[in-house]
Amino acid sequence: MGKWMDGYLDKLVKVREENLEAGGKERVELQHSLGKLTARERIDLLADTGTFEEIGSLVREFRLPQEGEGRPSPAEGVVMGFAKIHGRPVMVYSLDFTVMSGAIGDQGVWKIAELVQMAGQEQVPIIGMFDSAGSRIGFKNGFVGLHGMGRLVRNYCLYSGVIPRIALLLGPCTGPLAQVPVLSDFLIMNRNTGFLWLGGDITSDDAGSAEFHMEKSGQCDLIAESDEEAIELTKRVFEYMPQNCWGKPTAIESNDDPDRKEEALLNVMPDDPKFTYDVHEIIELIVDNGEFFELKEDFARNMVVGFARFDGMVAGIAASNSEELSGIMEPDSSDKYDRFLMFLDAFNIPLVTMSDTTAFAPGDRWERMGVIRHGAKNLHGYSHLTNPKVTIVLRRSYGGSNIVMGSSKMGPDFIYAWPTAEFAPTGPEMIVHAVFHKELAKAKEDGNYDEVYNFFLDILKEQFSVMTFGKIFTTWYTVHEVIDPRETRSRIVKALRVTMNKHEEVPEKRRYIKPA
Repeated sequence: MGKWMDGYLDKLVKVREENLEAGGKERVELQHSLGKLTARERIDLLADTGTFEEIGSLVREFRLPQEGEGRPSPAEGVVMGFAKIHGRPVMVYSLDFTVMSGAIGDQGVWKIAELVQMAGQEQVPIIGMFDSAGSRIGFKNGFVGLHGMGRLVRNYCLYSGVIPRIALLLGPCTGPLAQVPVLSDFLIMNRNTGFLWLGGDITSDDAGSAEFHMEKSGQCDLIAESDEEAIELTKRVFEYMPQNCWGKPTAIESNDDPDRKEEALLNVMPDDPKFTYDVHEIIELIVDNGEFFELKEDFARNMVVGFARFDGMVAGIAASNSEELSGIMEPDSSDKYDRFLMFLDAFNIPLVTMSDTTAFAPGDRWERMGVIRHGAKNLHGYSHLTNPKVTIVLRRSYGGSNIVMGSSKMGPDFIYAWPTAEFAPTGPEMIVHAVFHKELAKAKEDGNYDEVYNFFLDILKEQFSVMTFGKIFTTWYTVHEVIDPRETRSRIVKALRVTMNKHEEVPEKRRYIKPA
């Protein structure tokens, strides 16, 4: 090897040594004292051993000669490249808080923007780990950097629905950069160190925290207690998604009998429909090995969404939860439901809907919150789904919520009902009061109100029962079959097998326009 090469190699070795030292020993120790891993430690833990290949390692804060030396910025505070997770190729980047507190500069934001475009072109998922004080201050970084931020946001949006995008918020993330984790398909936050805030005054103690963005804003999908747990959750959610929109999630061999019948399903639902139950009990009894991977668990708890497997096949589950607000559909649950449906459809993941809802929330409060337009998004979204769709009606299916939860005329591939199911334009109790108010008034005077009320209610409930409606197959509320609750798992498994190669199209158009 010629001596001329030695000098170049020496420079390369020096760059790599600087990168490994990150912001320096003191900054690394501070990072660890805060309970956080460094950017490179996070990538090492996420990626299969020895698979991470860094790109952009030479990049530094750039200045022209007349501007003087740039500040030390190993890898410009962004460690990125390609790797494998469970043997599957991914692109990954991690902001380095030990370098200028992770503040993103001109070259750093362009690095990430380019990586997102590469991921889209290579058709592989992208995973970003955020730990940043925001944007760097100054004319060059502030002005030129905004152009890079524009390109980064545009690339994230353009490849939405093309490749899965996962964000881990493991430290602060503020200013314009705060938009990027929310543009991802899934956001995982460290409860103890994650902080997400666009800007402006902070008026509550929990503002910007993981709990705030889970329970109030609904922007957080999963909460972890540490960096290590957040990375483990990332690997778990990654198992349920394909590489890109042209693939399908990988099925695995299951050791759970696909024809398993659960006697316990007969005891979940209370005899009196006025009482509630937790739909999680039903979900855990029908999925493989009782394993349900729930998302947004503490946001709009009346709607439960998450991933599971049926005989090794991946499916998304969206279920009304009568234990919370009687399973009504209101603005937050509508948004939660809509976003989940869009992800499933984009990536060819079957949808299993479990319906037990008393309709959309009525009244002035909900109207002011836009219950109509939020519900309209659900109607619009479900109408455009082309992925496999299986509906299970458990009990009440009232009002417009019957439609958004996958009623027969909305095009599910299969719709099954338990014999406890009731279909009605609104709750039968309300109809009794509206239609028989004179009879009830007289009964109240005569002292036999309960007897008269229950007489009319029983008649209506008999008429609204699926055992009655099921006799008419094409006109009103239709189900393909009323099933023994114990058969629920096997029916879903068989339906997913039948729809494995389905082909469904919507009318050709430039794009659709979702309600506001």
